[in-house]
Amino acid sequence: MLFGLDSGGQLGRRSALQSMALQSVAGAAMGLSVGPTEAAQDPRLRIDLNDPKQNLRAFTRVFADTDPSKVAVGWYSGTAFAVIGDSKKLQPLLGIEGIGVRRTKELENGGYRVFNRELAFYKDLKTGTYLETWDNPLNGEKCEAFPIQNMFVNADTAPIFEFDMEGTKVRQPFNPPWSFASDWAMSLFEVHQSVKSELQPAEWPRESAGEFVRISEVFHRHCRIEDLNNEALTSVPTHGTWVRLASWFPWMLMGQTEGHLFFRCQTHKFDRIEDLPKEFLAKAERGYSQYLDAPSVDSWGKQPNDSTFGMYKRTRKPAPAKAGA
Repeated sequence: MLFGLDSGGQLGRRSALQSMALQSVAGAAMGLSVGPTEAAQDPRLRIDLNDPKQNLRAFTRVFADTDPSKVAVGWYSGTAFAVIGDSKKLQPLLGIEGIGVRRTKELENGGYRVFNRELAFYKDLKTGTYLETWDNPLNGEKCEAFPIQNMFVNADTAPIFEFDMEGTKVRQPFNPPWSFASDWAMSLFEVHQSVKSELQPAEWPRESAGEFVRISEVFHRHCRIEDLNNEALTSVPTHGTWVRLASWFPWMLMGQTEGHLFFRCQTHKFDRIEDLPKEFLAKAERGYSQYLDAPSVDSWGKQPNDSTFGMYKRTRKPAPAKAGA
């Protein structure tokens, strides 16, 4: 979840070149979804959102902090639903609560190098307790509730992206749409991709949803116009929503069963780890304290990015065939 949440997949070279190495859904580059040719511009706003450099700086102040000595903590909490068929109502399955802890470093081209670390836990919907195992009501399996735990989810951003599209060099300005209402500025960022799964069904028949993983994520972040105008604020206070539509997670042992997951979450940015909800912070400190600080700026290029599917692949083995199958 670099700019939002854990993505859980990987892109090929061509798509990666035109991406911002997003998130999240974790550690995978996801294609940039750009807005209209001209961004909406409120007369009270002293930032020119049609200037890609200014737009990117405003966006970075909203989702992170442009001061490399500081970290921003993106927190989210919500519900995961099962979507099966075209007529069945959505079935709530699990709660989810997590963070992306990030720092940035400005580059000479006006872009930013983003250093991000991700952690999330699943929760029982009735009691709100964090889950170690989960009784999957869709297949009767007792599953490990495998946390999102990505040590490195780093990325470069730029005001003007340059990438090769089937042999043609394309230049694309950074121009996600904004909207305004009353005293509020609202930033929209969305990604829609189908990517090759890191867990292929031939090797991971019970974990893999198929050869490809579909991922759609939509991030709305809201901030006050006066805060956005205040350039002294390297980090602008924000809250918002995140929704995600994607394939089953491997630990659910759904295999190629029809359907997919839909997440809806509330989001908030904290300036300090200590301000996180106490129960989440206590659980993270007990066994995952290394995820409570962003990677250092000298970590760039020393280790490949992590993803949820990649972490599962590295740390788990394919589940044995189900008895009686």
